[in-house]
Amino acid sequence: MPAEYTTFVKLYDQFMFWSVIVGAIVFAWMLYAVLRFRKGMVDESTLEKLEPGVFPKERENFKLEVAWFVIPAILIAYLCILSWNSLYEDWGNSPSDEEAFVVEAIATQWNWEFKYTEPIIVEESSEGLLYPVNIGVSEGRIAISAGSAQVNLTVKWSNEPAYGEFNITDGEGHIDTIIDLQEILEITVKDEDGNVVHEYTRYAVGTGESGHVYVPCGKQIKFKMTSERVGDADAVLHSFFLPEWGVKEDIVPNLETMLYFTPQESGTYDVVCAEYCGMKHAYMTANITVVPSSLCGGEV
Repeated sequence: MPAEYTTFVKLYDQFMFWSVIVGAIVFAWMLYAVLRFRKGMVDESTLEKLEPGVFPKERENFKLEVAWFVIPAILIAYLCILSWNSLYEDWGNSPSDEEAFVVEAIATQWNWEFKYTEPIIVEESSEGLLYPVNIGVSEGRIAISAGSAQVNLTVKWSNEPAYGEFNITDGEGHIDTIIDLQEILEITVKDEDGNVVHEYTRYAVGTGESGHVYVPCGKQIKFKMTSERVGDADAVLHSFFLPEWGVKEDIVPNLETMLYFTPQESGTYDVVCAEYCGMKHAYMTANITVVPSSLCGGEV
C-alpha cells in the first residue's frame, strides 16, 4: 500500500467503505431471496398469473422508485467527485519548474538514469555518533566543525579531477582550495580510528547517477521523463512507477512526460518499470532516497 498521506490511500478507503456497505446489502437480499423463494418453499398454486412484459398496476410504488434511483445516484456522484479531485491533484495540477525540485529521468533498455536541474546535498552520519559534523562549502573553501566536541578528524574530499585530504584538530578546521561547484563534490570524514563518521555528497546541476536518485523531503518533486536509444537497444515504452506514493506515468519514445508528487517522510524507496520493455524488464529497478529537510521535520 502507498504511504498513508497519499491521495489514493484516502480514495481507496472511501471506495472500500461504500463497496462493503453496498455489497453487504446486495448479498444479504440475494441470500434471503435464494433461500426464501427456492423450489418447494412456496405453493405455486397461490402465485399470481403474471403476463410477460406486463407490470401489475397495483404493485406501483412511486416513492420506492424515486428512492432506489436517487440514493444510488447520490452515492455515485459522491464517488465521482472523490475520483475527480484525486485525478486533478495528481495529474491535473502540475507545479511549475520554479515551484518544484525538477529531476530528469532517462529510461533505456534496461536502466534508469537521473540528472539534477538544481544542486542537492546528501549527508549521512554514522549511527550513534555523539557529536554533530557540520560541513560548509564555497568555491574557495571546505570548512568542517564538530560543534563543541574536541575531536581530531581526517577529511578526504574529491571534486573531479581534484582531490585532497586534511586534518581537523579540536573539532574544527578548513582547507582553502578551488572547488568546482559544477561537478560532484564528495567528502568523507573519519575519526582517529579510521572509522567513517560522516559522508557528504553535493550533486551539481547536470550531474546524477544511474539507479539512484535523491530528492528533498516536503517539497514538490517533478520528474521530466524521456525514453532514449542506447547502442543497439531501441527507445521503447516504459512506465515510471513509485509504489510508495501510488503514482505511475508512461514514458513514451520521442515524447517528454511528467510525474509529480510531494514526499513527506524521509527514507529509501523503490522505483520500478511497470510496462513490459523487453527481456530484462524485471531487472529495471532503481532506488529513490528522500533526504531529510526542515520542510518535513528533519534536519537540514
